[in-house]
Amino acid sequence: MTRIIGGVDIASSSLAARIGEDGAAATFPNTAEGIAALAAFCAPHPVELVAMEATGGYEQQAFAKLSEHGLPVAVLNPRAVRQFAQSMGWLEKTDAIDAGMIAWYAATRNSRPACLAPQTQLELRARVTRLRQLTEARTVQKNRQRLVTNHAVRKGFSKSSPSWLSKSRNWNRPSPHSSKPTPCGASSTIRPSAPSKAWRTAQ
Repeated sequence: MTRIIGGVDIASSSLAARIGEDGAAATFPNTAEGIAALAAFCAPHPVELVAMEATGGYEQQAFAKLSEHGLPVAVLNPRAVRQFAQSMGWLEKTDAIDAGMIAWYAATRNSRPACLAPQTQLELRARVTRLRQLTEARTVQKNRQRLVTNHAVRKGFSKSSPSWLSKSRNWNRPSPHSSKPTPCGASSTIRPSAPSKAWRTAQ
């Protein structure tokens, strides 16, 4: 029996949804309220799986919120979807067409729902990302300091203590109280040196 799949084309500010390859379509804001409206849009059809591409992080809120609404969500490799569209001879591109293509790909490949990572892993990933940002900012400041020859201005750089960075090294230790039960039997055991993504996908 053919599954009813909702494809979602995700942008930074919008979610374009389509039921199946060429079914009902609608667009929602990529906000908590918009995602709730998307879940309500899927309900009457009824959608058995929501498929979306990994889009560099823009998909994470939609993935988490739709999962909270009880909708299974598959996160797809965008390159694989693009290659599939090319092989099918689809050249025209609109948000609705892209959403339909995502649904068609998921149906053809029998894509499976992804699993939320443990809360500790989500927290650790966010902390590692922030640490990387701070480290990069410090490197930029050091490089700028080397270009300054005025002694008074250089002293202004030195007043910015690097202690914030050394303190942030402790951020890679997840809170012992942040772990939550996870679907799909995922283990909550993690290693700080290898933070996982916010989802795991089996395609």
